[in-house]
Amino acid sequence: MKSVAVLLTNSFKSSYGGIGPFVKNLDAKLAKHYNLTYFSLPDIFEQITWIPHRLAYIFYLFLKFSRLRKFDFILSHTPEGSYVISLLGLPFAHVFHGNGNPVSNSRFWFGKYFTSTFESIQNRIKQYSSISYTVGEKMIGSKKLVNPISHHVTVKDYASRSGFIFAGRLENGKRIDKIIRIYSELPFHIRESNSLYIAGKGFLKENLEKLANTIGIGDQVVFLGNLENHELIDVISKRKILLMASENEGFPMAIAEALSVGVPIVSTAVGDIPTFLVPHKNGELVQRNLNLEEYIAAINRILSHYPKYAEAAFESSKVFDSNKVAESLVNDLNELMSQTKLVAV
Repeated sequence: MKSVAVLLTNSFKSSYGGIGPFVKNLDAKLAKHYNLTYFSLPDIFEQITWIPHRLAYIFYLFLKFSRLRKFDFILSHTPEGSYVISLLGLPFAHVFHGNGNPVSNSRFWFGKYFTSTFESIQNRIKQYSSISYTVGEKMIGSKKLVNPISHHVTVKDYASRSGFIFAGRLENGKRIDKIIRIYSELPFHIRESNSLYIAGKGFLKENLEKLANTIGIGDQVVFLGNLENHELIDVISKRKILLMASENEGFPMAIAEALSVGVPIVSTAVGDIPTFLVPHKNGELVQRNLNLEEYIAAINRILSHYPKYAEAAFESSKVFDSNKVAESLVNDLNELMSQTKLVAV
């Protein structure tokens, strides 16, 4: 059985946001074909916030060079990881999990100054990777890879569902503050029976809690924190609508997960979301500038024809079956490994 090194900045067991579940859902499928070894920062880094993990990961991989050379192939889910591997001259496959600059929403003030740096890294990855994939919108030279979904959460009865939910990182680009303000403008009778749930962690949590209290809806906005993936999907399955308002995206794992339990979505039309979210069918798309009236109207349309939207949501989720996603990836990797092999020490 071939050996494959998998690069991920933080372990999928502790990662939050879509990349952790993405990698975890593929893990069981790929493990049937390869001996997988993960290269992630030690868990102690979860407690370290004064240094960017992306920077620390670069140094970490240089220290692991002698081990990495012994693998048959390398699969990278992180741009800084692929950058290091390209410098070391080792063949690898890369998965672009989003098309935006990965430091654009950095909690560090200097992150915005690395835009050109990450553009150069992205170009280098495309040049030196054996194959690259995009989870977001189409990229020239990269193959499309959809989010793999694997769970046993059941589709809940429509009448038993209540509330709206956001799931993802609590960071600027997600514009959760806009979702809270939009929710506050919904008619009282809708809010009375539908709380707003916010699942995830991030440096904006305190600010968002303060905002909800300031505009007088603190008792209707429930912050769930960072949930284990299976628990999160179960929570989503009990809600009526997933609300997203991202300024930029690839394709959020949360949308694929919501569809897989028959929960329709309202989202901004960014990234690859319009490929899978069809207006008046499994959800509604709104413009990136987030017009309040447009967003509220989209929520009302779904609530007015809920069974139709919910049924279409579940039907459209079949494309995300993890077995199909893994099968395509395995076929590609096997072909690449038949053409090249890392030189063992």
